[in-house]
Amino acid sequence: MKRIRHYFEYGFLIAMGFIIRLLPLSTVRYLARRLADLVYYFIPVRKKESIENLTQAFGDSKTKSEIRHIAKKTYEQFAQTFFELAYFPRLSKEDILKMVAFQNLHFLDEALKNNKGCILVGSHFGNWELMGIAVAARYPLTFVVGEQTNKMTDDLLNSYRRAKGVTVIPLKFALRGVMKALKKNEFVALVSDQDAHENGTFVDFFGRPASTPKAAAQFALRQGCPIITGHIIRMNGNFHIIFNQVPKPEIIGDLEKDIENYTSSYTKIIEDYCRRHPEHWFWMHRRWKTKKP
Repeated sequence: MKRIRHYFEYGFLIAMGFIIRLLPLSTVRYLARRLADLVYYFIPVRKKESIENLTQAFGDSKTKSEIRHIAKKTYEQFAQTFFELAYFPRLSKEDILKMVAFQNLHFLDEALKNNKGCILVGSHFGNWELMGIAVAARYPLTFVVGEQTNKMTDDLLNSYRRAKGVTVIPLKFALRGVMKALKKNEFVALVSDQDAHENGTFVDFFGRPASTPKAAAQFALRQGCPIITGHIIRMNGNFHIIFNQVPKPEIIGDLEKDIENYTSSYTKIIEDYCRRHPEHWFWMHRRWKTKKP
């Protein structure tokens, strides 16, 4: 039964991608928003969690109506991101670079001059996949990705990334692959904003302790390279990509505490962008699922 479901999922993605790529991108985005509205109102997957997360994050600063509006926009944002990912094969490198405007690229250029590589920390914010391939159009970039349970769909998504010049490292092979890329003075991108269960380090996110992946801080401390965050803002069909250098905390010699402090530094930046553009973040995720002991 599981195998049949995987074949169905793969076939659906192939068919959907074929149809989507026959349409203008503006039409694809419109259809994505309308589909998201249908899901939000009639198939409310994770709707309750989204509203609860937003309510706890923003407290009394936003009304119930504002919270629900943001939740709906979050669904639209994610649907557009998913449809745009399926549209990637139709876009050339030039098409992608025309869609984006970069801010603070000097942080990336300075990292290259240090010859130690760089960790790029992203989050499920805006079209993070598009941000990755836009960076790959200008710099050597490796993605560290978690594997989907359906290997066929996993291979399909990775083929879209590789076709745009991105090197893909499965999470289970991350240690060797990431260190190799950094030693070659390349950029390594990790999405570091989801619950890391018992393997994470707990840092504050919207005033609540959240189990957060350690990998970005671990690799940066081990290699002595900088961490730079990237956020992509959707703006009327185009995108604005902003980079921020993460302040390196004082190293105290306690590895776990150093990792926690560094992770806290970039998590604060992610939170700041989520506060300014709440409709861009993936509020459906159970970010605070793991409780601090």
